[in-house]
Amino acid sequence: MVEIIIQYILIVLLVIGLGYLAYLLKDKNLNIKDDYFGLANVILGSLSASEFTPENAKKIIRIISKAVQFVETNYKNSENDLKEKEAIKIAKEGTNLLNFQINVDEESLKYLVRIAAALLPPTNKPVS
Repeated sequence: MVEIIIQYILIVLLVIGLGYLAYLLKDKNLNIKDDYFGLANVILGSLSASEFTPENAKKIIRIISKAVQFVETNYKNSENDLKEKEAIKIAKEGTNLLNFQINVDEESLKYLVRIAAALLPPTNKPVS
């Protein structure tokens, strides 16, 4: 009997928690479908309010993806640390060309470069 009551209490708490989460998302006017796997908040969090748009997130993600692809094709035999630093440098230059009031910080670029590198097609090299 006690177990059933505890289960009902847990279900009620779960429903209340989900309702509160929905309230918080609606309160911030956050559109989940435009969040691009949670990356938009990472990228756009450092931008000003007028630059806080999904189109800018798309532009930044494309720049980072192209930078990672360039580094992977031109620095094939280099160490991963060197490739990451070079991709961050190229991505920073590319995002600076967008003329934002506040540039995307280097920490965000580093995480996005790592994600873009992880999404590249496999090279069929043995994992050591």
